[in-house]
Amino acid sequence: MTVIDTDTDTAQRTVARTTAFGWNPRAALLLGGGVSVAMLVLNLLVAIDVADVLPEPVRLLVALAGAVLVPGLPVVVALRIPGRALAASLIVSVSLATLIVAAQFTMVSEWWTPLTVQTLIAVGSLAGCVATARTLPRRYTVPRGSLQYLRTLPRTRLLSLGALVIAVALFVFAAARLDFLGSGHYGIVTQVGAAYWLGFAILSGTIVHTLTRGRIDHVVMAASTFVLIAYATMLVPAASGETSVPTAFVHRGFVDTLAEAGRLPNGIDARFSWAGFFSAAAHLVTVADLRDITVLLSWSTLFMGALLAFPLYAIAIQITGRARLAWLSVVLYQLFNWYQQDYFAPQAVALVFYTTIIATLLWQLRRAPLPRIEPGLLRFVVDAPRRTPGLVPGFGTGRTLAIGAVLLLLIVANVVAHQITPILVIIALAFFSLFGATRYRMLWLASGLVFAAWFSYGATDFWFGHLQSIFSEIGQVGSSVNRGVSQRLSGDPTYQQMQYLRIGASGLFAGVAFVGWLLARGRRTWLVAGAICAAPFTLVVLQSYGGEMIIRCFVLASPVLAPFAAIAVAAVARAIRARASTVAATPAGRWAPVVAGTLALVALGALLTTNRGLNTSFEASTREQVEVSDEFVAGVPPNSTVMAWSYAPHTNSTRRILDPRGPKFSFIDGEECMEELAECALDRRPSYLYTTSQGTGMLRLQYGQSEEYLDSQVTELVESGIYVPMVDGDSITILRRFDSPAIEFEAS
Repeated sequence: MTVIDTDTDTAQRTVARTTAFGWNPRAALLLGGGVSVAMLVLNLLVAIDVADVLPEPVRLLVALAGAVLVPGLPVVVALRIPGRALAASLIVSVSLATLIVAAQFTMVSEWWTPLTVQTLIAVGSLAGCVATARTLPRRYTVPRGSLQYLRTLPRTRLLSLGALVIAVALFVFAAARLDFLGSGHYGIVTQVGAAYWLGFAILSGTIVHTLTRGRIDHVVMAASTFVLIAYATMLVPAASGETSVPTAFVHRGFVDTLAEAGRLPNGIDARFSWAGFFSAAAHLVTVADLRDITVLLSWSTLFMGALLAFPLYAIAIQITGRARLAWLSVVLYQLFNWYQQDYFAPQAVALVFYTTIIATLLWQLRRAPLPRIEPGLLRFVVDAPRRTPGLVPGFGTGRTLAIGAVLLLLIVANVVAHQITPILVIIALAFFSLFGATRYRMLWLASGLVFAAWFSYGATDFWFGHLQSIFSEIGQVGSSVNRGVSQRLSGDPTYQQMQYLRIGASGLFAGVAFVGWLLARGRRTWLVAGAICAAPFTLVVLQSYGGEMIIRCFVLASPVLAPFAAIAVAAVARAIRARASTVAATPAGRWAPVVAGTLALVALGALLTTNRGLNTSFEASTREQVEVSDEFVAGVPPNSTVMAWSYAPHTNSTRRILDPRGPKFSFIDGEECMEELAECALDRRPSYLYTTSQGTGMLRLQYGQSEEYLDSQVTELVESGIYVPMVDGDSITILRRFDSPAIEFEAS
């Protein structure tokens, strides 16, 4: 930051005690103050019960802006964090962590007062903005080159942004005509149509053209990344109007329950032992005066993907040292992100916290003086754990400790919000300490103590009920791998073969990243970043996580694998360009890299679309399913029994969780029942039988049942005279026992 002052000595002292932002801190504080005031106004309207004067989208926008910007903005400005990506990561993470910690601890203490908490956060943020503004110089200019990307390449930028607009229009057109219910064992890839691929080709060409130019246009790359996230995650939600991950509706039920009860229910679900995310969402529902959280579900993948892009870039710029490679790594991450863990779930927020912590530590490692260790493996093993990096230039001891306190806040929020990611944080921090790559040498121990304290106090419901399984799974690597891989390769033969595409994509990504890691040898962040790539896979030793641990390992490793993959891809591109130097000098040759790169991205896009949409037939929700399920659970008589074929996430609600007289659900619980569904239902004689296109899709693809068999079982139940059709929709069917009351459905 350059300070303009008539007193040269004063200017020099000001520069010495501050760090160049690379962004305008006064504008950030104005934004933080404006959001804080908007939060207070909304609080007042909700408190006096006149919130309807503001449309629901406006209320939701204010609540979300507060959740991701307040109080992070004044905190990050006060810390003088340089770099736009790292600063944005910390702003979002500090704000979300503050909300999660406050909401969770008021929930646990049964002092559930969201409006009061929201007021305290807003007032504290407003005071922080005012106080921090007083510490900034009155006049200053942004460092030369920091905002140059906003003023250059206007013609090229307009053309690129115009291409992105066309890509978005084609995406909307494709989504409007998508028959997602027609997807089968090949997933959604057979249904997307030509408009989708044309739009993706235009998007890919824009990305490659921008990355191969002499100067990177960050505005175009940021916009391209946002559109790429939409293509990767939003096709089915845009077509159906609902989230493509049905577990989000289970989480919706948790949030509604907490918002209504204001306390954590006991012994209901293990996820309530790490309810920080759900408590924060219940807080948002209350302060925004929303009917429920449904409005957020379909857009959550785009929202969380955009938030995660900041720490992804921040990690990549520290590992690669080049903006071009950092953007390439963000693109590669999205193209291999088929895991669908960015939906409305604790894992999505936990990943933002984890990547922000890693990005911050890598930034400090790259910028701070690092004592040299004599060559040799033995010297490194002996001396590295005793080494302590110096202070980042421009950061004194006080501000460095303050950053450590911020990281501890993120760790606490992670601990109360997720079961697995906090363990990885401890392992990653231990690697930083072991390699002498951080000043926070004991932060791993502090993280472990926080985790142990919460596990022993806040998660008692979990470990009382799962104590035997917790210890029995430790060290059972083969079992974890079997549950995570082998047991998923079953059911429909074609669907089973398609699973190998997913395995191959993850293996390819990790293999390319390993090559990049070898090529990056000698960089300061090389060794510890490589260890962080491997760290998630140590979790397999601890437990299978319900058969999902292998997938979670790749989810948690991918943010650090991506920069190394980008290094490998760039090395291959350089080698090809060197061999074709003569051809590249011709006019046609200059466009050859763009064409080749575009084709490569389209190919990877096809792989992503196939892998991400493979489960569409038993994951995509419809508005009909949501509305009918809501009415069914609300209207079913007390103590009714309901048999669901496969799972029933849309029915999870406050009534099922808290009402002892609510409907009692049963599910297919054995091979014998699976082979004779109708006979099983007639033996149990539930009051109602509930099935959806998701349930039958899962029975077809994962359990190998034919569509003809499933139809015959429904027909057999109806022909028995014991069950009568009550709802016969395109995506949901409900039968009632002849002596059970009928329910009127407005949605049908």
